[in-house]
Amino acid sequence: MPKPHVFAAVLATGLALGGAANAAVIANSPTLPPLGVGFSTGGGGSCFPAAGVCAVPGLLTFTSIASSIFDPSGQDIVANASLTAQITRPAQPPVPVVLTGTVEEEVLGRTFSTETGSWSTHVLSIDLSGPVLGNTLTMGLDPSTPSTGGASVDLVVGHEGEFLVDSFFDVFVELSIDTTIPLTTTRSAHLALVPEPASLALLAGAALAMALARRRGRAI
Repeated sequence: MPKPHVFAAVLATGLALGGAANAAVIANSPTLPPLGVGFSTGGGGSCFPAAGVCAVPGLLTFTSIASSIFDPSGQDIVANASLTAQITRPAQPPVPVVLTGTVEEEVLGRTFSTETGSWSTHVLSIDLSGPVLGNTLTMGLDPSTPSTGGASVDLVVGHEGEFLVDSFFDVFVELSIDTTIPLTTTRSAHLALVPEPASLALLAGAALAMALARRRGRAI
């Protein structure tokens, strides 16, 4: 069986993502970060042939808001979150990995919870952990490199009470596993929203309506 540090390395590499596009979702609340919507944490996955294991990139989902306060810098948010992924091995069932905990971010310059607009964000802390093949894997921020991102909230024209929410993070994380000799590795990841089909349909309808409006404007 591969050693525990191999699994930590596989998961870390599975988090790496190069150049993923951001996407917005339709929500019935201007809450940041958007709740119940997955953030993609990986591209095509990574394999270690010598160890016989591969990592399937997963999803980070914010499940609820633990706290939200406004300070001179903006909105400080602590959100409960879960990260789901898989380890695969030849001729064996996939091994699910679920890390849970909290993520704290600062939305710079946001002054109240229903405000619309665009902001830069700073990720202040990540504290996620969970069992992996008899050990505990912990994910935190890499303190040597700032983790940043962006967020925007806009009203959906013609759809009262609905908001177009976009959010992304460029994070630098530290992964550690509690083997007899604790092992640690660092990786970077771009976290991008994965829109639901309903959001895609509504976005397509809004884009079509805008195109028709422009066409009518030119015809006048």
